[in-house]
Amino acid sequence: MKDLPYKARIFILLVFCSGCILALNLFRLSIDTPINWGGFLLFLILTVLSDSLPVSLPRGGQVTVSFALVFASILLFPPFVAVLVAILGDLLSSKRERPYPLHKYLFNSGQLILSVGLAALTYHLLNGRLEPVFMMDLLPIMTALLVDVGINIGLVTIVMALAQEVSPWAIWATNFRWMIPNLMALAPLGVLIALVFRSTGGFGVLLFFVPLLIARHSFQSYMDMRQSFLDTIQSLAAAIDAKDPYTRGHSERVARYAVAIAREMKRPEDQVEQLQYIAVLHDAGKIGIPEAILNKPGSLDRDEFAQMQHHAAIGAEIVANVKMLASGADIVRHHHEKWDGKGYPDGLVGAAIPLGSRIIAVADAFDAMTSDRPYRPARAPEAALEEIKGCSGRQFDPGVVKAFINVYPSLNLSNKAEQKTLAEAAAAREEVASHRQKVPIEHECGDDRI
Repeated sequence: MKDLPYKARIFILLVFCSGCILALNLFRLSIDTPINWGGFLLFLILTVLSDSLPVSLPRGGQVTVSFALVFASILLFPPFVAVLVAILGDLLSSKRERPYPLHKYLFNSGQLILSVGLAALTYHLLNGRLEPVFMMDLLPIMTALLVDVGINIGLVTIVMALAQEVSPWAIWATNFRWMIPNLMALAPLGVLIALVFRSTGGFGVLLFFVPLLIARHSFQSYMDMRQSFLDTIQSLAAAIDAKDPYTRGHSERVARYAVAIAREMKRPEDQVEQLQYIAVLHDAGKIGIPEAILNKPGSLDRDEFAQMQHHAAIGAEIVANVKMLASGADIVRHHHEKWDGKGYPDGLVGAAIPLGSRIIAVADAFDAMTSDRPYRPARAPEAALEEIKGCSGRQFDPGVVKAFINVYPSLNLSNKAEQKTLAEAAAAREEVASHRQKVPIEHECGDDRI
């Protein structure tokens, strides 16, 4: 817990203490309430089994299909018993790492008590009654669902954002935006499980466990598809960088800078995520450019430069064939356009250039200037930043440059990961050092082969 930022630790303790206070009050309320302990044990066992098959999320955290069983418990049992199903199911499941970090135990326990406990309390305060014909019961059910999902996702989003020191919106968009429709689909299944248990007992509930496993499979399939997509992008980027050993890691760095700029400009998180993937592939068209041009130890002549310019259009065609990124093909096509209209391939001017292209242009030029190339040495980051400022309003969108200046201190260009990347690039330079010929650095920000 000491490794967490101060704000994250305070938030975790606040959630846990709030949960403990609520649990004590729910226990007092349930003392004189009759409890179906057989039903409790059945739902606990099924919840443990469901929690033992989690689906990992991109930015950390996990999701399981136990939501339907816990929601059924909210409708069937007193609030304190529903909380026990949720907490014990989480504690006893085999998904837990050993040893289990204290901060995760505290936060998960607290947020489950708050989300499940308040949802169950809301349902009972609204006089929810689970009957085969339950049209009059829809309001309590829907209200309990919104309370449960809202508190659960809200608390997890905030703690992950505080722990990773990123925007809560970034966490929500990456991990939970797609998940809410799936949870809403599981909720009716939870209602049906509760109705079946009320009318037929435990045997009927066991039959509904199969659809839950199918739902879990759909979650996992989506995440596997997403990971395959990301792996494909990384493979393409690696293939591009392999053609030019001087630019090793270039695509990933440009993507990192572009994401920082886009977030500084308050772009919607779905656009930021797409821009990240597009930025990784912004040089995909270089696959179609001869290596003799890419690695030429000197300035390009007119014909060579004309060939080099084709990489933007070639890259756009490649990205257009990637279904999940097709809408961003124009960003790749125009990332060498200039604010004053003197860029390529179409000579677009100002705001006519897609914003994503304008962002990548700045990120691309900065990384190009701070990297050694076979035809010129690298510049210091501070010198490259001054060049970016000098080209604002001519080559680059002034608004993008301003955003880059704002995020520059947070890029941590001297951190260990960056040092490792630079070391790898230095090793690559050794391989082609004998071919290197120093030439004057062009006044234009970047160069003719970024």
